[in-house]
Parts: sequence; C-alpha cells; structure tokens
Amino acid sequence: MTGDTAGVRGGHGLRSLGLAAQPPTYEALLDWWTYLREEQPVHYDEELGNWHVFRHEDVAAALADHRTFSSDMRDLIEQPEAFSKVAQGAFLGFDPPEHDVLRSLVSKVFTPRMIQELEERITGISDGLLDALGGARHVGFVERYAYPLPLTVIADILQIPVVDRARFRAWSDALFFQGRDGEPVLVATAEMLRSIDPLIAEMNAYFLDVIRSRRARPGPDLISRLATVEEGGQRLRDEEILGVCGFLLVAGHITTTMLLTSSVLLLHEHPRAAAALRADPSLTAGAVEEVMRHRGQLPAAARRTTREVVLRGRRLPKDSVVLLWLAAANRDPRVFPDPARFDIRRTPNRHLALGKGIHYCLGAPLARLELRVALAGLLRRWRHFTPGGEVTYEDPRHTIGAREIPLEVEWAAGGAG
Repeated sequence: MTGDTAGVRGGHGLRSLGLAAQPPTYEALLDWWTYLREEQPVHYDEELGNWHVFRHEDVAAALADHRTFSSDMRDLIEQPEAFSKVAQGAFLGFDPPEHDVLRSLVSKVFTPRMIQELEERITGISDGLLDALGGARHVGFVERYAYPLPLTVIADILQIPVVDRARFRAWSDALFFQGRDGEPVLVATAEMLRSIDPLIAEMNAYFLDVIRSRRARPGPDLISRLATVEEGGQRLRDEEILGVCGFLLVAGHITTTMLLTSSVLLLHEHPRAAAALRADPSLTAGAVEEVMRHRGQLPAAARRTTREVVLRGRRLPKDSVVLLWLAAANRDPRVFPDPARFDIRRTPNRHLALGKGIHYCLGAPLARLELRVALAGLLRRWRHFTPGGEVTYEDPRHTIGAREIPLEVEWAAGGAG
C-alpha cells in the first residue's frame, strides 16, 4: 500500500488509516493498532498532522530517548495564562535540567516509604466505602467506589477539607481532558486549553491559597513538606508546588479510577481469574500489572522530535508531534506471547503503561498500592459481580476506562458488614 490515507484492504474493515476516522470505541482502536503495528508501524496521519508509533521496541526506545523525543510541547502550543501557571510545576512535560531539578525535589517528599505507609489508610477507605453500600445488590461502581477511593486518598495526602473535595472532579477532568471533548486528538490545541482556563484559574487560586497558608504554618501533610523541602539550596516555588498538586489530581485520581473500572470489567469477563485471586490474594500484584498491560488507562504518550530522525525507514522532521501508542505496544506479540489473553500470572510483564525512562510515572507505587488494596477488598467482600445495565465508556482515544458501571453484586457471607 502506498498512501497513508488509503483504505485498508483485507478483513480488518478499516476504511481509513487516520485516527480521526476510527470510531471512538476500544474495539475499533484495537483493530487499528493491530493492523498498523504490523503494516505501518510508523505512520503519518495527514489529517491530524502527527506521527503514530505502534511497536513495543520503538515505543520503548522513544520513551527512553528524551534527547530526541522530548516531552516539552511549550514551544509548539500556546498556553493560556492559568494553564501556563500550573504547568510551571508539571515536570513530566519538561526536559533536563529543568526536569531533573523539580523531580529530585518532589522525590525527596513523595517517597516509596511514604507511599507504603499509606496501605493501612487505603485499606480503611476501601472498607469504609464497601461498608457504606450496606449490602446493596445494585451498585454504581464508579460513583460509589472507583472514583471516591483514589480521590479520598489524594485529599488525605494533601489534607484538603472534605467539603472542598467535590470540586476536585471538575478540576482534574479539565487538567486531564484539556478541552478535547469528542475531538480525536491527544495533544490539545491552544483553543482547547483556553476553553478550560477559567476552571484552571479557579483551581490555581484555591491551591495557591493553601500553599501559602502551609508555608506560614507547615504541618505533616504533603503540601507542607513540598513547601519546605530543600536540596542544594534550591526550593520549590509556589507555582511549582501548584503543578505537583495538579499532577496528583490527575495521576493519583483519574489514573486509578480508570484502572479500577477496567479491572472490574476484566475480572467479570474472566471469572476464573477472579476465582484464583479470591483463593490466593498473593496473585493480586501480578493481576494489577496485567490489567495495566491488557487495558491500561493511557492509550498514548505524546512527544516532540528535537531533530530529524529516521524510524523504520520513515523520516520524521524536527518538531514533529509523535504519538507513542502504549496500548498498542502492550499488545505486541513480539514481546507478549498470546497478547490478547488476560493472564494474571504473566511473567515477565514488560508493559509500558506507566512509561519508561526519566519520565517514568512518579506516582506508580501509589497507583499499584491503591489498585492492589482496592481489588483485594472488593474480591473479599463480593462473591460475584456482573454489569447490571449499560456500561458507559470514556473515549479510548483519550483514556481507557468506563465512566459508569452499574453492577449487580452478590455479597460473600459476612461481606456486607
């Protein structure tokens, strides 16, 4: 096939190879990833004007090469005032040395030990949410469990009053979806960012007020620790701490919520896996990794080329926007035998759901802990669960997961509290 926009021949049924032409369903994107991973693993999308990369080897190499595939898009996309303010601490979108300075300071506070010490608290939150269901047979899973669990954890870490937590959802959605709505783009335009700027301004004002208060009267919470941490005479500015708070709202909330929805749906689809986890909870950590591989929450990571680069015979100009399809890489049969199979015992499991290289997800230990505790809790309390109505999914071009899952639940003996 010669043209990138030519129709696909064969049994795949794709009429065009552009992302915008694909229906916004997971199954449709899976067909698209599968076809292009084999036929055009490096593909130029003429309509969107960016490049797509699909194979595990290429995605992993690009993620690890920040000098060639930069995360910094600031020169390509004009950021409105409020968004640019919170972006000052979004070190995942920076390159060294700016990235290294900020990440090092945040890492001194957001440590694996601190995360591990949260296990008892997360278990208590999980148990409390399940107790509050009162043995109900009809459960709105997202609203009653998958959304409030990680939100409560993040609010606890930041020590945000309960009455303010309802505002987090609008802010985190604005930061994550960035005004894209139904548009088939993963990198937001300046116009899209302007549409959410009023919400971001509201969030900025709230957190900057909290940050200044904690600087004056620091406590044991994460914001106070970020306000006082120092390394080599360097400290975080208020706007940089604001960016970390925004990162936690997205990475610590939406990420875990989406993965929890995928976990429940996958375990419903694979009852033997659910039975194995109930019989042997030590398998839960491996199950979490397989959920991330099989149906991870982030379909792709965006990068910008800092120079002209040739990848699988395709010449990518400098300043090209490249979408590294993590979800396609995690289904690559060159790395994962029988990749369509959901296998909670899969070893090794070299998935890329949480990134690779200097931008590997700082919140990965927290996400893994929350998922492990949350799944163990509901499997212990629920003997059986199945969707009891229509599941509403997010647009998988932006994130993979469900917005609403009405569940029919059968409680284990004594599980209703």
